[in-house]
Amino acid sequence: MRISPKLLEQALERSHDAVTIFEGRAAASAPTIVYVNRAFEVMTGFDRNDVLGRAPGFLQGERTDASVVEAIDSAISANRSFSGESWFYRNNGEPFLMCWALDPVESDDDVQYFVAVQQDVTERRKRRRRREDLERVVALQREVVTGGLDLQRVRQKIVEAAFQISGADAAVVEEAEGDEMVYRAVAGKAEGSLGMRIPVEGSLSGRCFFEREFLRTDDTSDDPRVHREAALKVGFVSGMLVPLLHEQRCYGVLKVYASRPAAFSNDDRQLLEIASGILAAALFNAASFESEVNRRIMLVDAIPILVSYIDRERRYQEVNAAYEDWFDLEASDIRGKFMWEVVGDAAYETIRPNLDAALSGEEVSYEAEVPYRGAGNRTVLAQYQPSFDASGNIGGVYAVVRDLTPVKQAEQDFLTGLWNRRKFQEQAEHLLARAARYPLTVSLILLDIDSFKAVNDQHGHLVGDEVLKVVGRHLGDTVRGVDAVGRWGGEEFIVLVPETGAAEAHQLAERIRGEVARLSFDGAEGLSVTVSLGVAQARKEEALEQLLERADAAMYRAKRAGRDRVVVAD
Repeated sequence: MRISPKLLEQALERSHDAVTIFEGRAAASAPTIVYVNRAFEVMTGFDRNDVLGRAPGFLQGERTDASVVEAIDSAISANRSFSGESWFYRNNGEPFLMCWALDPVESDDDVQYFVAVQQDVTERRKRRRRREDLERVVALQREVVTGGLDLQRVRQKIVEAAFQISGADAAVVEEAEGDEMVYRAVAGKAEGSLGMRIPVEGSLSGRCFFEREFLRTDDTSDDPRVHREAALKVGFVSGMLVPLLHEQRCYGVLKVYASRPAAFSNDDRQLLEIASGILAAALFNAASFESEVNRRIMLVDAIPILVSYIDRERRYQEVNAAYEDWFDLEASDIRGKFMWEVVGDAAYETIRPNLDAALSGEEVSYEAEVPYRGAGNRTVLAQYQPSFDASGNIGGVYAVVRDLTPVKQAEQDFLTGLWNRRKFQEQAEHLLARAARYPLTVSLILLDIDSFKAVNDQHGHLVGDEVLKVVGRHLGDTVRGVDAVGRWGGEEFIVLVPETGAAEAHQLAERIRGEVARLSFDGAEGLSVTVSLGVAQARKEEALEQLLERADAAMYRAKRAGRDRVVVAD
């Protein structure tokens, strides 16, 4: 039976993989696209009508591997197959890792065709890399504990691991000597900088050393904390710095950096902190050689992050010292116990779905509020990495759990649970910068509870607090996950809505206004409140301060016009 062309086209349109068909002619300098399926449009963001007749070079960009492009061209010229992967770019400028499988196809006419099946493998490669990175750090920790490495070799192994796991251009271990930070170990593009000295005063490394806090910079060109001369000398444009802390003492800084802006993600931070903990503990051991060091203590104990290995029966086989601090138990008393015996039944039930997924082979990362026994409710960021034996069977799970509670408390308004003013400004400036880069439409909504002083005067401040809580909770439930919402101060709230013009933001503000008027409040039966709202759409490259001024002016026009209404800024 001969399959009709229409049936073949329908099958291609339903494929989850992108399919591109090129037409190659001897006289043409490059093959041209004659067909792409729906999956190609979804993966790249390009409409097929915009790509038909074009050469595939429009998908290339700064991170595209020239050797892969050359290999594809060679395969087409030689009329043979090709498979490989490299970074390509979507229509919005976002890079993604694409895998190619290209084959020549025989046709009835004299035109030569090539069929390419393409997949977005960005997340798949990212997950594999995360597992490999965690295994590398654990192996490094084991080697440092049992291998009897000398101090300089420890420094070098740590800096090389940091360089690999972060994908940085360079990694450096800096230690303080007088009023200078000295490069004691280097990797990557920093290899020629061993022994380099930068002043402690006025440098990002010095600040990290003295403040003993993780620091990150996405662009040193506009970061006043950075020693500009030293940064330019080594090609430091963006980077992360982790203090080497152990036993209340800071021994130096572990730094990774790149020559491009915003090169690092939050995922890189956790593994970098583990590596820094291992090195800090090694430095401590070297400085305190005369004292006995318990050989059972893993060097990862130096960091305030829960690190453990959990077997298939859900028993703790290895735990670091942070478990002792959290649960007030000796590590020896935790090893061999089931998870629920340590963390408590309520916490285990919260954790269990994610653990189930990890023990079935998935790599899991989640944020949750967990009611730990003895440690109280804590907001944590947890990552579970399955461990496979030589036969490919799952033997257990590596668990890395970071306590976000202090961070969340510092970012949240204590009364409403929304972002506080400082955190909102930070997120809003990030969203506005992203909108200017691509570009995207962004709008701001400023909201004020009408006659709030009268509520406090007539019903008391407890009822006033209840009104703020309920309105704040309603706003948090109403906006999208990509929106930024916070308490701006007093009875004012603020919402930044990306990819939204003034008309859509006006509709959202009207919906908020109508729903707030119908809210009820505990302790104040029959009380209803109204709100006045100002809406402003961000102008091209407009700073947050100017956008706020226009939204604020619109809100006060709503107040003067009688309250309980929305006004859009000019």
